[in-house]
Amino acid sequence: MVLFGILLAGFAGLILFSYDKAFQIAVASALVLSYVSWGVAHHHLDHDLRLETVIEYLVVAILGFVIIFSLVIRT
Repeated sequence: MVLFGILLAGFAGLILFSYDKAFQIAVASALVLSYVSWGVAHHHLDHDLRLETVIEYLVVAILGFVIIFSLVIRT
């Protein structure tokens, strides 16, 4: 539920601030950092945090950021 809330808040920020590309990039950056932080914290609390898990979260976050960045710059 927390991850869903983070993603929902991030997408709402992207939509609400559609008039300011710089702020959208800042929102996307905050979304990426929150996603990775929550993933690492969640797995740490469950005692199953591994390097592969951290790398997976980073790769997915970077891919998501690149997609959002390209869409923001394109429009």
